[in-house]
Amino acid sequence: MIYLTGDTHIPIDVGKLDSQEFREQKTLTRNDYVIVLGDFGLLWHEDKIYRHWLNWFRKRKFTTLWLDGNHENHEWIQEIPPARWHGGMVHYVADNIIHLGRGSIFNLEGKYFFVMGGAESHDRYLRREGSSWWPGEIPSQEEMERGIRNIEAHHKKGLKIDYVLTHTCPSEIIEMMFQMNDENDPVTKYLDIVNDMVKDEMTGWYFGHWHFDKDFWKYHCMYYNVMRLV
Repeated sequence: MIYLTGDTHIPIDVGKLDSQEFREQKTLTRNDYVIVLGDFGLLWHEDKIYRHWLNWFRKRKFTTLWLDGNHENHEWIQEIPPARWHGGMVHYVADNIIHLGRGSIFNLEGKYFFVMGGAESHDRYLRREGSSWWPGEIPSQEEMERGIRNIEAHHKKGLKIDYVLTHTCPSEIIEMMFQMNDENDPVTKYLDIVNDMVKDEMTGWYFGHWHFDKDFWKYHCMYYNVMRLV
């Protein structure tokens, strides 16, 4: 089974995954996945908060998958050796805590998931580089191009993208869902391109970042809810 939820901002919003809130986890195994749609917040600073929550997630019966948001220590993520997993590139934090690499396509439960982490921090002027903000929040040109190439190669095999998982979403969706203009954000502009490539074939696009639970056609913004997808 696969469950999705929005930002956890460890330790701020992680309570929704507690066994009293997320009761379904009692029957899950390491072959079941809970996917956090960015701003996981575990990799921030290597301190007692990190050690506590690392052990907490290690003890979960399920496997935690997460894509990076803007509020992560991106330098730390990049220091972890990459590995291949279910068709895509990942970083292992622990055996059952796995970061999903940008631009990858994963085959999970017989469905194909395109993943692109990252987002622009609109509050970065309040943050300190290397301490509470990292430039790596914006996907590199190489990462963006890799994502496009992977989708094109996937299509050439006659396969479709079933689901898209990102932290933010296309700028055109932001305008329709939140009545905001985000056209100058390089990540949302890139996701406009991805959207044009997959919107007709995909079953759904799920993202976090905006701290809402809101649905618009195939697009789903998640924050508090923990939802079973497959």
